[in-house]
Amino acid sequence: MKLLLDIGNTSAKVAIAEGDEIVHFEHREESWYELFRRLTADFKIDSCVVSNVAGVDKQLLHVIEMQPFPVIWLTYNTPCPVKPECIAPRGLGADRWAADIGAMSMFPDDTLLVVDAGTCITYDLISPEGQFIGGNISPGVELRLKAMHEHTALLPLIDVEGETPFMGYDTETAMRSGAVVGAGLEIEGFVRRVLEKYPNVKIFVTGGNHFTFGDDVKDKIIVDHMLIFRGLIKVI
Repeated sequence: MKLLLDIGNTSAKVAIAEGDEIVHFEHREESWYELFRRLTADFKIDSCVVSNVAGVDKQLLHVIEMQPFPVIWLTYNTPCPVKPECIAPRGLGADRWAADIGAMSMFPDDTLLVVDAGTCITYDLISPEGQFIGGNISPGVELRLKAMHEHTALLPLIDVEGETPFMGYDTETAMRSGAVVGAGLEIEGFVRRVLEKYPNVKIFVTGGNHFTFGDDVKDKIIVDHMLIFRGLIKVI
């Protein structure tokens, strides 16, 4: 079995895969020591693949050094296991590269748009040959809420969970809807623009946030919150 770690700026997620199947998933809520102790007792782990965009974690490094199985740290330099000729752009985040690999593994012959809605919302457009056509980065939902609070005198810091009417009826719902609905409309706008040029594109949306999309695009979007892990599974 393969241990998969997706360490983001806001949270860390963990999965166990057997072959191409994800058999266990959780958010990390304990120390790395306790997590590895518990998982290695419950599962027969023979390798580990890590996507980390949160910087050096000395505790994690120490725990990994203690493990008997090999560990691969995914970077943009890691060869694409799906299309060996595909080269990631220099500096591409490990999470984006993992999500791109996951999408390519599912639709290897198609143009792809991979949207990852995490701390930031990232957009990767990939050709059928695996060429990175281009991409964008914008603030994620939590970042938008935090920025409104930190850069104004009176707006509060609110939780992303709660009512999101299309038009807010008080400060809290106006801020939340502005962030959540606004981000969803942004994604829709990029999707529509890409569809104009690439009508047969396969579109993935992954990440921790959930959005409601318009009827004209929702059936064209594949929502897969495990996409990063599907890419990490493929890394040898």
